[in-house]
Amino acid sequence: MLGEFVCNPPYFGADISEVNGVRLPQSYLDFMKEQNGGEGDIGETWFVLFRLEELKELNDAYGFTESLPGCVIIGSNGADEFYGINAAGQYFNVPALFDEDDITVLCDDFSQLANAVNAFWKSL
Repeated sequence: MLGEFVCNPPYFGADISEVNGVRLPQSYLDFMKEQNGGEGDIGETWFVLFRLEELKELNDAYGFTESLPGCVIIGSNGADEFYGINAAGQYFNVPALFDEDDITVLCDDFSQLANAVNAFWKSL
């Protein structure tokens, strides 16, 4: 990750490879098992990756399962934007007040997500 992103301790819990029917990409899972998310300044924005063990509960609690079928929210900017993964394995951005047409695909590779988030904010 870039900038001042501070990672959480590694994840040692039960195997989680899918959330609400969405298979999580292996590169994302590898990172989460080592770092289990975190948060910080990555350049153009604040970036929060939710803990792996919290994904299902957060997605259910915020209604993402119903409002964004085939998607799982994995993080946010700490305010009014969310980041997620769709069933095709693409990482995306969506505003907090949204409908499905508001999704902006950012990348297909977790290792490029921080750069893609920065590029997205720089382009606005």
